[in-house]
Amino acid sequence: MNALVTGTSRGIGRAIARALAGSGTRVLCHARDPEAARTLADELGGVSVVGDLACVAGVAEVARQATAAAPELHLLVHNAAVNPRPDERLDGFELETYRAVHAVNVEAPILLTQALLTALRAARGAHVIVVSSEAGQFSGGMSGTGLSYCTSKAAVNAFVLVAAQALRADGIRVNAVHPGWVRTDMGGPGAPLSADEGARVVVELALGEGGATGRFFDATGAQAW
Repeated sequence: MNALVTGTSRGIGRAIARALAGSGTRVLCHARDPEAARTLADELGGVSVVGDLACVAGVAEVARQATAAAPELHLLVHNAAVNPRPDERLDGFELETYRAVHAVNVEAPILLTQALLTALRAARGAHVIVVSSEAGQFSGGMSGTGLSYCTSKAAVNAFVLVAAQALRADGIRVNAVHPGWVRTDMGGPGAPLSADEGARVVVELALGEGGATGRFFDATGAQAW
């Protein structure tokens, strides 16, 4: 099985890549930094994929490298995300921050999935997983902070729903996962979960036998949007 995981230079992405490789999956390890991508790919016996997901050209380059390495792509994990201002409030809203966050968190998953459709269809039963967050979950209520990040996760959750319906006839499943509050650069040192624990729900969904699509999962199972 071939899997592309974005944002594997550290944190949850690296843990996902290692767990998948441990299951026998050939992992395409994406990072913006060439050395980080190459180091992890060499460790896992995978393939390094390099590109900046904050720009359209970078997304296209990631898709080009991934397609060359895996004409049949069985699993696509959109893990890369940014949250430069977790304390951002409406009265301090900055359009530049909003656009930067949405470029990576929303536009990149949409554009990269679109660019990889041929490889996903060729796999005959591929799975696209977006590492999302409860921060974009309407049923759970949102806080008054993290405006750009929360709206980006709500938007990418909507993408999951739309794509799941659009790709159902191709046998491609699309789901979102909330990994929990994880000790990463983004989650901070006070988070209760390790990167490996956060990655577990993603990997279990990726390797599971279920046929769910268009759903939002956390460690306890499927949740309301």
